[in-house]
Amino acid sequence: MKLGIDFGTSFSLPATSYLGQNVVLLPGGRYGIPSVFYYSEWDGVLIGEEAEEAGQGSDAKNLKREIKLELNSTFTADGKTFTAKQIVGHILNSVKQNAIETAKTKLIDDHLDGVVISVPAAFEHNEKAFIREAAEIPIAQGGPQLKVLGFIKEPVAAALAYFNTSLADKTRILVYDLGGGTCDIAIVEANSASKEKYTVVDSDMLRIGGKNWDAKLETYIIHELEKQTGLSISGNPGYKEKIKRAAISAKHSFSEKVGNNYRDRVRARVEVNGRTYQIPLTKAIFDELTLDLLNKTIDVTKKVLERNNANGIDRIICVGGSSNMPQVQEGLKRAFPGKSIQVFEPEKAIAVGAAIYAQFCDGKDTFLSDIAAFSYGTDCCRDYDKDPDDMIVVNLIKRGDRLPITQDQGFSTTRDGQTKMYFDIIENSNAVSEYDYERGSVSPIMRVVLEFPKPMPKGTSARLHMTLTTDGIIEVTADDKNGHTITAKKQLNF
Repeated sequence: MKLGIDFGTSFSLPATSYLGQNVVLLPGGRYGIPSVFYYSEWDGVLIGEEAEEAGQGSDAKNLKREIKLELNSTFTADGKTFTAKQIVGHILNSVKQNAIETAKTKLIDDHLDGVVISVPAAFEHNEKAFIREAAEIPIAQGGPQLKVLGFIKEPVAAALAYFNTSLADKTRILVYDLGGGTCDIAIVEANSASKEKYTVVDSDMLRIGGKNWDAKLETYIIHELEKQTGLSISGNPGYKEKIKRAAISAKHSFSEKVGNNYRDRVRARVEVNGRTYQIPLTKAIFDELTLDLLNKTIDVTKKVLERNNANGIDRIICVGGSSNMPQVQEGLKRAFPGKSIQVFEPEKAIAVGAAIYAQFCDGKDTFLSDIAAFSYGTDCCRDYDKDPDDMIVVNLIKRGDRLPITQDQGFSTTRDGQTKMYFDIIENSNAVSEYDYERGSVSPIMRVVLEFPKPMPKGTSARLHMTLTTDGIIEVTADDKNGHTITAKKQLNF
């Protein structure tokens, strides 16, 4: 069994493909596994619904949410400190166990051959490497010990799930994925007659998601609550958790229908010092509070469309739990009149698409043609004689280039007597040939050192060759006209 895992900011979900059917591996009726971590000396580690149940009142301080957005953090509860990698490992382990248990009930082979994990469209190499390492933590250390077959961009996974239910030749769609922590956009084309059945035309990402909508509501509720109670409550972790739950509940209520219409008014209820206070909320207030967030997601969607001939897009497919909000669909219809706006399996599509992709991660099939999500180049000095610190990055591969791709560029020594040339490979978001660079401002993803057998004069030429494959292997070779050469490879966690 190969799994697709939607590791989400708010919820995570496993799925697999079995006998031609895509199966979500959670008991019926469950939305997903909350990506929530809890620890206490009494209870130990709890994940998901159990964590949310335990982390109430004064125990809210032992609860950790949204770890996907804080991968460099640590968390301390009851005197014990956990790294973000450990927390992600515990969450993925819960996903794995739920998948295995559900597979057994559905009479599916529960032996795990590997997983594909979905990630935001512009997650950096180090972020994907972090998740891979968390997934591979040994069981003896509380980890899931998963074999990671690869990664897939969240909106691209959703597109695969959509096309799996409705595949038409030469159909091009835009996927608008509004999740808990990011808004991801991708244009994907399906053509069953081509060598690559699916082609990613373009993709982009904004680090805005449902949590930002929650935060706006939380601020409003706190303000109204402090007016009602006369207390300053914003710094109390117990109240903060209660207010967060009230905000999330209110947000979900606005996405529910009463008859044929969505709810337009709810009451947020928060208990303070034994008394329950009610804060009236209307959809109009909610929409006004969060309009700037919605507009930012629409702006990034417009940019992607403008780069790729908007008239060639057949429809906009909305996925991600936050796309259930009526204001999202309303805003997209206003922004893109004449376009078909369709909400498709918002909670399940990404996990299902990852499961579909997992079946083709054997290197034998060019199932999916993608583009470079980042640029890759090397840093060098613009003019060493004038200013040794005047640095630039020269990009050989640029963001948006079709994969696989091979490029090369000539360089030369900057001073007499050099015995080595250093090529630090920089991953960046600048889709240009070169840009100004401050030495040491970012860590290179790899280094290639070309060694000469003797000191060489200034201006000695060398050439850098760079290849990036569809499955995310970058290969860099440096050589000179005398036959000196060095090659290095790195898996970029695609």
